[in-house]
Amino acid sequence: MLKMGASMDSAALKSRALAHSQATANMDSKSVALLAEYTAMNAAISHMIPSVPASQTMDVYNAFAKFNLGKDVGPYMMSMVNAEDAKAAYQALMDFKDVVKASQR
Repeated sequence: MLKMGASMDSAALKSRALAHSQATANMDSKSVALLAEYTAMNAAISHMIPSVPASQTMDVYNAFAKFNLGKDVGPYMMSMVNAEDAKAAYQALMDFKDVVKASQR
């Protein structure tokens, strides 16, 4: 993960840091970011990840895949939220992944 971060475009990293700082400063009473600021943070991520080789992104993915969290974590997490919302969020993440991957070097 450190190698990936060190390889990222510095302007993209700065943009993400500033977006994160802005969102954190303006969170509501439940510590939820405003939609526009949350969107800005995700947009910045969509520039950070493609600025590194896909092999580095996959190295990070594969490193996290080695964590064994057990078989009960997924069902437990799903039981804590609305299942349809969780499925929609997951689909949005997969769509985001595809857009980022298409622009990755």
